[in-house]
Amino acid sequence: MEFTYYNDKLIGQMEYGFLPISPNTEMGYRPMELFVSSLTGCSTAVLANILAKKRIDYKRMDVKVSAVRNPEEANRIEQLTFAVDVQTDTSDKANQAEKIAGLVVKNCGMIQSVIRNIDIQYQIEFTPDQPKKGDVA
Repeated sequence: MEFTYYNDKLIGQMEYGFLPISPNTEMGYRPMELFVSSLTGCSTAVLANILAKKRIDYKRMDVKVSAVRNPEEANRIEQLTFAVDVQTDTSDKANQAEKIAGLVVKNCGMIQSVIRNIDIQYQIEFTPDQPKKGDVA
């Protein structure tokens, strides 16, 4: 990875393309957004693999992440809560949600990189498959 800083933003040159980074949301992605996105991307990919191995079909996964920060310590992230809604027609898997969430945390390299410093809560809920507002049929 290579980065260049100019005009109050950092530009990363990645395999996929350019990545603008800035605390100003009009100039790029905020570092907090990228940090949370990397944890979400890793954990969701791990979750998808676990579901495939357990033969749990799903239509989509929606992830909401909330953060607790400490303004007295450089706005340090102290807790992240991942709430994952797995839409599936397989309704009898709800009892496996906690075990699967534990497997995600254990096998996600990004989460394992920060888990000693950030309290990570990972919750999964299996819900019936329903189209979301704005979905294309």
